[in-house]
Amino acid sequence: MLCAVGSGEGRSDNARGSIGRAVVWVRDRPLKQLAAWLGALALALTAPFGGWADASHPPMTVVTADQVVKTGPIDVTITRIRANTRPGETFAAMEDGQYLLVFGTARGTAKTTLTNGELADAIRLDGVPGLEKTFYTNDYLPVTKSMSARPTVYAVEDSTLMTELVPDLTYEVAWVWRQQAAAPPSSIDVQVQGFTWRQRSLDDYTGWLDPTPTAHLRLPVEVRPPWVKPGATPSPAASPTPAATS
Repeated sequence: MLCAVGSGEGRSDNARGSIGRAVVWVRDRPLKQLAAWLGALALALTAPFGGWADASHPPMTVVTADQVVKTGPIDVTITRIRANTRPGETFAAMEDGQYLLVFGTARGTAKTTLTNGELADAIRLDGVPGLEKTFYTNDYLPVTKSMSARPTVYAVEDSTLMTELVPDLTYEVAWVWRQQAAAPPSSIDVQVQGFTWRQRSLDDYTGWLDPTPTAHLRLPVEVRPPWVKPGATPSPAASPTPAATS
């Protein structure tokens, strides 16, 4: 029989040395790097249970046109939907599809001014084929990914981009998508998304995050003739309609 005299002490010393080296190594890592690793580890451990996603999202509420929907930072109403190959002078005419415009109002209820990002993420279209992922990218999505298509938001009053949403002011806005399709759908399911105020897990940013569908309504789509410059001769398929954007 072979005897390893003092082997227990040797193993203890080795263990203590390994722990000490590990402590020093962790101590020397940048804080943000450690936070990223811890976040990845937490996600891996919770992945079998749905990760960080809420496993029990409440069912969406069915709302009606003009009904106020509270999203957290924005009170939203949806009033009507229109389709148009050129809604206004600032829009390029589409020959292989049309613009889809969801009209409504947005009122900022947060304490600070919101960006176009929260306003754009408040609305999505479900089950619509051929939506452009983002404006003028020519990246058109299949119907199964229509909820990934992000609109551009315009102020109805002057057709300018909505770059911010000031607290306690109500704006009439249009959420606008480009659709590559021979004809627009006869009706569309509009989904309003709610937000959660929280700090992101991997950095120090705190804001309105996690846009999640909370309410929806289905509205008919009104097809309008394209915008024509006042005084110009319209094409046979269209008539002058300066009010096409509203």
